[in-house]
Amino acid sequence: MNRRGLILFMVYLSSALITQTSYSQLKPGYIVMPVTLNDYILNVSKGNLGYIAAQFNVSIAEAEQQAAKIFPDPEISLAYVNNEDKIMRMGQSYDAGLSYPINLGNSRKATIELARTQLDLSKLMLKLFFKNLRADAAKSYFTAVRDRQISKLQNDTYELLKNMADADSIRLKTGESTELDAIQTALEAKLQYHNVLQSRAELNNSLVILVMLQGKILNDTLFDPSGEFPLQQKIFLLSELLNTAMESRSDLLIAAKNREISEKTLHLLKADRAFEFNLEADYSYNSIVKNDIAPAPAHNSVNAGITIPLKISSLNKGSVNAAEFAISQNIINAKEVELQIFTEVIQAFNYYEAAKKKTESFSQQLTDNAEKILRGASMLTRQGKAGWWMY
Repeated sequence: MNRRGLILFMVYLSSALITQTSYSQLKPGYIVMPVTLNDYILNVSKGNLGYIAAQFNVSIAEAEQQAAKIFPDPEISLAYVNNEDKIMRMGQSYDAGLSYPINLGNSRKATIELARTQLDLSKLMLKLFFKNLRADAAKSYFTAVRDRQISKLQNDTYELLKNMADADSIRLKTGESTELDAIQTALEAKLQYHNVLQSRAELNNSLVILVMLQGKILNDTLFDPSGEFPLQQKIFLLSELLNTAMESRSDLLIAAKNREISEKTLHLLKADRAFEFNLEADYSYNSIVKNDIAPAPAHNSVNAGITIPLKISSLNKGSVNAAEFAISQNIINAKEVELQIFTEVIQAFNYYEAAKKKTESFSQQLTDNAEKILRGASMLTRQGKAGWWMY
């Protein structure tokens, strides 16, 4: 590597490892408000529109559970009969009846249990939604931190290259540098300026995402992360991570709850197909019959009985078979979720261990040396000594 390339490498290394102050080039008129990670996550939990909409799913499930507690409605029948009273004088009658359905499969209880399980599922899905939202918010926050530091790094590199180009231009006039060196450094500075523009755009876009996740409309305010990357390293045991994941992962709990819903749906189908009948009670008033052939006094009558529907449709077991297949499907889905969780935890553990080793490889001594070289390069650039820029 030539001396110029070494210096640029040290610029990158030093800027990446040393804490930098916030730097961003935003459009004029924007107000930049610093925000900590905790405050940002709190704002997301309160204002994110997707999370607010997802909360209605729980409210809907609670309302459906309340609706499932209703009892079957009784039926009232009213009838009026005129037996040609004006012509034949056969009198009139008034009938009133009451009927109530009885299901021996206790479908009401099955409906309540299914609604309760669906409510539990809605709560689990809301919890999973919030976990993913919180993870996305934290990732977006640290992405903005990264883009801020990259923007600072790209700008520092551009300033150094620009100074190098100015120094080579001066040395070209004094004959201490060749025209090719001057053209090369000027070109490198121009190309680096493109990287500066790109990094600024990426930083601005990251800040826009922070506004969007909080459920706010972008007007004249942007939120700039005031925190830095967490430097505290934790020690994890793979076996403990796997056990914790298998016990508490929301997606696994959701898979188990889906299986439970399928089982209770089957129970409800069987309850609806169980034997049922209607209890009936009737009251009838018959007016006086004045017919000369068959006169009769006014009288009342009371009737009671049952009505049994013929459930011929129950011979078709298609819906029951479909519910049984759904149970089998959810059992397989739960096993697949377990396998996915197992794989994801192992992969995340491997990535974390690799990142930790990469971080440890950048020793403090390497950082200090990079900073010394950077300071020396900047000093010699200002002094215009050509010896540093020789290959």
